[in-house]
Amino acid sequence: MKKLLLLIASIAIFMGVNAQTGTKSLLLKAGYQTDYKRFGLGLEGRYNITDNIRLAPDVTFFFPKSNTTGLDINLNAHYVFEVQDGLSIYPLAGIGVINNRVSSVDLGGGVKTESHGMTDFGFNLGAGASYDLSDNSYANFEFKYTFQDWDCATIMVGYGVRF
Repeated sequence: MKKLLLLIASIAIFMGVNAQTGTKSLLLKAGYQTDYKRFGLGLEGRYNITDNIRLAPDVTFFFPKSNTTGLDINLNAHYVFEVQDGLSIYPLAGIGVINNRVSSVDLGGGVKTESHGMTDFGFNLGAGASYDLSDNSYANFEFKYTFQDWDCATIMVGYGVRF
């Protein structure tokens, strides 16, 4: 089941990046996961279905903290409002697959815990803003809350390129 969801998310990302119609862009982002207190780097593809609705699949890697590493895969939808020329805001909603890997820990005296992984499914709600830096590039800010067994909020900033 995990491999199937990973495959579906990967296909969605590549479809969003390589679609033949509509505006598309690629966003490199960095941020912070509040509840786990981890730094993350991610890549997001965006594909406009209409002038206001776009799909935004993304993958984010969260660096180890307390022997726990994370990889989140999301498929979100944005409804874009143009506030003024070059500035837009959007609410977002979507689904996500949240993977965490806990590494083995040496407890001393020759005792170690075993490594294990956890996968959970959830849904995302949030909001973001984009500001055009040029015709083909933009800066982005996003706040997203993921509802799952271990709820968490993520704050990301990024740089995107349209093509």
